[in-house]
Amino acid sequence: MSVLGKKWLIKNHDNQKTVFERLLQNRGIKDVGGITEFHDPHLFNDMEKVLQRLDKAIQNQERIIVFGDYDVDGISGTALLVHILKKVKANVSYRLPNRLADGYGLSLKFIDEFIEKNINLIITVDCGISCRNEVEKANGSGIDVIITDHHTVPEFLPAAYAILHPKLKDTTYPFRELTGAGVALKLAHALINKYLPESERQDYLYSLLDLATLGTIADLGSLTDENRLIVIKGLESLTNTKWAGLKKIKELASIKEGIKMNTTNIGFQMAPRINAAGRIGDPYTALSLLLQEEEGEQVTKLGDKLESLNKERQQMTEQALHEAEAIFLNQENMPSILIAYSATWHVGILGLVAGKLAEKYGRPAIAMQDFGDTLVASARSPEYFNIVDALTNTKSHLVNFGGHAQAAGFSLNKDKLEGFTKDISEYARTNLEKVELKTVLEIDCQLSGEQINEDLLSIIETLQPFGVDNKKPTFLMEGIEPFFINQVGQEGNHLKFTIKNGEKKFPVIAFRMGQFIDQLRQHRKIDLVFQLEHHSWNEREFIQLQALDFKPNE
Repeated sequence: MSVLGKKWLIKNHDNQKTVFERLLQNRGIKDVGGITEFHDPHLFNDMEKVLQRLDKAIQNQERIIVFGDYDVDGISGTALLVHILKKVKANVSYRLPNRLADGYGLSLKFIDEFIEKNINLIITVDCGISCRNEVEKANGSGIDVIITDHHTVPEFLPAAYAILHPKLKDTTYPFRELTGAGVALKLAHALINKYLPESERQDYLYSLLDLATLGTIADLGSLTDENRLIVIKGLESLTNTKWAGLKKIKELASIKEGIKMNTTNIGFQMAPRINAAGRIGDPYTALSLLLQEEEGEQVTKLGDKLESLNKERQQMTEQALHEAEAIFLNQENMPSILIAYSATWHVGILGLVAGKLAEKYGRPAIAMQDFGDTLVASARSPEYFNIVDALTNTKSHLVNFGGHAQAAGFSLNKDKLEGFTKDISEYARTNLEKVELKTVLEIDCQLSGEQINEDLLSIIETLQPFGVDNKKPTFLMEGIEPFFINQVGQEGNHLKFTIKNGEKKFPVIAFRMGQFIDQLRQHRKIDLVFQLEHHSWNEREFIQLQALDFKPNE
């Protein structure tokens, strides 16, 4: 068994094909280059209607509110839309819900606030498609609503003035997988074409792509078609971003200005810092930082606050995870679905805790915050278990629920907890009875040391950017010898060692695997699952293997 207890699945055993051919086949890629031009934003059915309404609002200086969401997708989409609306002289302000105080989306209390403040036009970002009652109330008060969203389209649409959504049944837009920030970018693109001189259009659109890229990567958008182009161009823009707030976040994440950016920089360094504000603090901290156009005291203040929130979020998540694991590890048999709750777990970290449990133990997991009479929950599950189907089966116990196959949220009254736990546990036990409850580690193909060289790494890099639907290539080498084995990092959380395969030697880094140092040292040969990367040290660049898992070679 591997040290992480994962099931290894090699996707391609065809040794008649080159490594690159196998990588392409695994991803279903026929054209490595992909599209090279952005789709026409007017292919959205309502785009012309949106532009006409905005033109009237701009000409008459009507009060416009951009209403976003508290995650990276919603915050970055809101920021880029506010930037372009200010650029075209609109009278615009913005509003975000607070996860704890307001919950998700455009609620009726916000409509009341906008009526009181004489708002004329609401533009949603990354939300709104399910807000029938809220839109109806806004309409009745003379407020027009333009919805930009990408979430699941309900059976009955809200009666909004206009809707920009790539998944509407009658849409003529050619790509369905834009994120909230991606849809906001298409509206910005249309505004740029309408209001900016032709000589400025390309540069200003380019300057918004780094914000759209944040949302696309953080919201796990499919890195195909237009999303792929957004991210390619956005990473270029982010390398030398014009936005003072993004420069500050890069600095906090120890990313040097001018260093070529990749999706890992965003997914694991920048996005968690932005998300921390929406999870456990005030989302305006992140949005205000992204809206700063000049460096100065305010950028420093907001950046420091964001960094403090992120560190607090990390500590809270680690503590909650430790407490949750203690519950399950003390049980004689680990249940088919992991359910844990605590009054001290912040609602903003529940998804992180549930996700880490599901990943580690290969089964669905639910983490809840106990508010006394009620509990609020986040659920995550492996691909072989549909958590929304499970919640639908037990909905009689719930106040509300929503989500998709692998991630959901819900709330329930405390007096329903016992019945809910019993029923969903039975549902999971029945549906997972014949499933091997292990996280699957997908491997593209097997390699030998002789196949690892600069040419292979260069070929792999042509497939970038990596992410959803285009995962970073993962390989297996068997029967390799590890030596020079050491723990590294402040608390020895990581492993660093060298491997020998044939006549070749390579350095290896294994993040968050420091506890397995004894297992590594006691075996003369191991099988190693890894990814390839360039690593720089003392102004020298070389090939390094990033270990994902290993096991004794037997």
